[in-house]
Amino acid sequence: MKIFAYGTLKKKGILHKHMEGATFIRKRKIHGYELYLAPDETYPLLYFTGNKKDVVVGELWQIDKRIKRKLDKHEEGYVLKKLLKSPIMTYYPNFDIKHLCKKIPKNKHGKYEFNVKKDFYIGFNSRNDGE
Repeated sequence: MKIFAYGTLKKKGILHKHMEGATFIRKRKIHGYELYLAPDETYPLLYFTGNKKDVVVGELWQIDKRIKRKLDKHEEGYVLKKLLKSPIMTYYPNFDIKHLCKKIPKNKHGKYEFNVKKDFYIGFNSRNDGE
């Protein structure tokens, strides 16, 4: 089965170790989605907009049942679901992303891309609003 990795499971991602044994196919762009940073600011959430101008950059991987079981266990609270003809993606169903999360900004090419390197988080946890 194929999965689309768009965040911490990507190459050089901080959770890429869970992809051990998977086969990288190619980089992939999907249209009609945005990325938001989860409320705890440690991973991205995929959000469907339907706008073809919204483009998320990720990676397409081939995984087997063993890796899928490992990902399902690690991604508890998530749902692995096939969206139309797209590869399997992880996302929160019925989650109020726009009101609870920060949108990850587009890069200079107009694409949403989650920088999975550890230094990505510097600056995102800088809320000084007394909460």
